[in-house]
Amino acid sequence: MAFAAGSPSPTLEKDSIVNQILWVGSLTFLFGDSPDNEFIGFLRILMTVLIFTLVYLGLSAIPGLTRGVAITISIILSILVSVFFPASILLAWGTTYATLFAFVIVFGPILGVAALLIMSPTPNRGIAFLKLVAVMALWWTVFQIGTWAAKLGSTAVGGF
Repeated sequence: MAFAAGSPSPTLEKDSIVNQILWVGSLTFLFGDSPDNEFIGFLRILMTVLIFTLVYLGLSAIPGLTRGVAITISIILSILVSVFFPASILLAWGTTYATLFAFVIVFGPILGVAALLIMSPTPNRGIAFLKLVAVMALWWTVFQIGTWAAKLGSTAVGGF
């Protein structure tokens, strides 16, 4: 499955369909083979799927446009955009979503426990003690996040 003259096709260990899709998405036949290019190729495939979905959703809302035409236009536009999208913007896009995901993973449970502490009733001392332990655990977690961020070179929030 060669895509350009003189470009190597996927080797025998890349026989699976997933590896062939990743090989095409990495555009090694255009830009060479490097670990960074493989990651950027994966981001290109993700962006192609995202753009296809959004364009198809928009085109399917147009009355009188058949499903086949909407799919064809969506495929062509998504491939064109993902191939000609600069790698630096793809990396910035991936970094942004990684940051958002990390924020949700770290602060989601903290906010959930804090909401549970505030919104739940405290009928006796046992529940009050459990809430105190939960508050101390949340405080410790936020302190550790601040210390970890300071070690990475960021300025810690709150003077931790």
